[in-house]
Amino acid sequence: MAVKLYVGNLPPLLCFPDLEDLFAPFGTLQSAELMTDPATGLSRGFGFIEMETEEFAQAAIAALNGKEVDGQTLTVNEAKPSRGGPMLARGGRDRGPPSAGRPPMRSQASSGTRLFVGNLPYTAGNADLEKVFAEAGEVSSVMVVSDRFSGQSKGFAFVEMGSKEDAQAVIQKFNGQEVLGRILKINEARPPERRRFGGGGGGGGGGGGGRRF
Repeated sequence: MAVKLYVGNLPPLLCFPDLEDLFAPFGTLQSAELMTDPATGLSRGFGFIEMETEEFAQAAIAALNGKEVDGQTLTVNEAKPSRGGPMLARGGRDRGPPSAGRPPMRSQASSGTRLFVGNLPYTAGNADLEKVFAEAGEVSSVMVVSDRFSGQSKGFAFVEMGSKEDAQAVIQKFNGQEVLGRILKINEARPPERRRFGGGGGGGGGGGGGRRF
């Protein structure tokens, strides 16, 4: 039976793949959620992981609860739903950032102006992408995702266009085309808060080729 875990006090620059990498060594992930700020796309400092079995979940808790990552001491425990409210950490208190004053999370239906841009050259910066995409429409924001240790680009970015039409114009004009020396992959960015996994992969135990800290 799958077990859902609360993960709190995550480093602010941690991105979705990093969250997966933290838990993958301990067993199969059924789903993963990284709660993000809708304005910046950056982590709000907490998320949820659903492990395939109780054994995998307990292995992850034993290894990661209290573990220091990028100067932050992680909180990892079983998540329990509160009455009529969001999923909380066991013990009834949400240890994630307070929701008061935060803008509501953007639904998938309203996220059509946000684009994922992949296969970027590692030398490309925010200004480079903004200049290119401005040829197709209004660019609201650009965020090239960088490695939190080295600051080096990871080769992908998120670009917010001014309208749905501008976003579609970018896809039609640049997806599959050589830009800045690379063939870009561009599509509408899906909400990063949730991903559902298939049944394969991810062996149990604390070994394997996962990220080490």
